[in-house]
Amino acid sequence: MPPRYRVTLTKEEREDLETLTRSGKTHAKRFIHASALLLCDASEDGLSWNVADVATTLGVTSRMIEHLKKRFVKDGIEVALNRKPREKPPFDGAFDARLIALVCSSAPEGRQ
Repeated sequence: MPPRYRVTLTKEEREDLETLTRSGKTHAKRFIHASALLLCDASEDGLSWNVADVATTLGVTSRMIEHLKKRFVKDGIEVALNRKPREKPPFDGAFDARLIALVCSSAPEGRQ
C-alpha cells in the first residue's frame, strides 16, 4: 500500500533540517520531528524509509510519524516542527465562575 502522505523536501528544507539536527541546541521534540522528516524524505536526495522503521529508530509510534507527515504535507515545515498554538484557552470565564461558586458553597447534606 502506498503511503498516504508523501514527504518531499526541497534542497533548502533538507539543509535546514540537517543543520537543526546537528546544532546540539535543539529541543528534543523538534529534533525528533526534524530527524523523522529527513528519514521519510522521498525526494531524490532523501532516504525514504518506511514509517515503521522511522518510528522504531526514533523511539516513537508509527501514528506520530503519520501525523507529522500529514502536518508537513498540509501545513508546511514550520507547522510540522513546532507545536500548533491552542485555538481555545483551556478555561474560560464561565468555567472559573462555576468553579468558584462550587468551592464557596456549603457542602451537600451528609458531607463535610
